[in-house]
Amino acid sequence: EYKSYLSMKRVIVYGGKGALGSALVHHFKTKKFWVCSVDLSENTSADANVVVKGSTLVEQADLVKSEVGKLVKDGATKFDGIFCVAGGWAGGNASSDEFVKNTDLMGKQSVWTS
Repeated sequence: EYKSYLSMKRVIVYGGKGALGSALVHHFKTKKFWVCSVDLSENTSADANVVVKGSTLVEQADLVKSEVGKLVKDGATKFDGIFCVAGGWAGGNASSDEFVKNTDLMGKQSVWTS
């Protein structure tokens, strides 16, 4: 069984809990890939999850690098692909009183998690 684990194709899906990311996780799982989801919350369909936490971009990046690093196991494991579909929509428009707040939120959801 260990040998078959090593021969599995492996991918990381950034944004793996969102609509597009969940569809990618599902697609790769149906093709017998091992899938890691990186997102703000866990995708229970994935084989592994890195839940992004932290209030700054640097904290989030450090966490993701550390957690993905644990999955690599001293360089013995490689990934066949990394797909970034992270993003977010806060709604509203430029005339809204919430425009700056929504813009800040979208930046954090779309850029920080990527």
